[in-house]
Amino acid sequence: MQLKKLLTIITKIFFSVFVIAYPFVIFYTLQQNIAMKFIGLILLMAVVFSFVRNKNKYMFMLGLLLCFLVIFFNQEIFLKFYPVLMNAGVCSVFALSLRKTPLITQFAQKINKNNLDDKELNYTRRATIAWAIFMFFNTIASLITVFLSNETWVLYNGFVSYILIGIMMGAEYLIRKGIKKCSRQ
Repeated sequence: MQLKKLLTIITKIFFSVFVIAYPFVIFYTLQQNIAMKFIGLILLMAVVFSFVRNKNKYMFMLGLLLCFLVIFFNQEIFLKFYPVLMNAGVCSVFALSLRKTPLITQFAQKINKNNLDDKELNYTRRATIAWAIFMFFNTIASLITVFLSNETWVLYNGFVSYILIGIMMGAEYLIRKGIKKCSRQ
């Protein structure tokens, strides 16, 4: 039983590193002229693993389509669409959660054991909207880079995008702390 748990942890870490490092891995493989079919097969394994972990059939179908485009058409441009799909997927998760319990509300309720006042509930809904809008624009920017140079693509998708997400997380955290402080007074 311990070995199974250890293997699960190792695969989660490996997959997380792969997702974060994807732009750099693709940039490197494109510089080394590694066969597109080989890269497509590796990406296919990542897509299948992601589906096993998350069970998101829509992202799985898009991921499969992307893999088959890479494998059958042998074009590097299809490899560049992966960050676009990831950003669009995150955007849709935030946006679709607004139909029921907003995603940030769900996180806050877990942390605060469902003990949120009206001001905090209102804030978490607005924060979820802000994240959906942010991820929408991140998706658009990522899409634009697909058609630019490989250097620009890797710079945005492997660096700038993560910096912007970090800034968004930091700003959201500081605002949330301010809201919480005001609620206590």
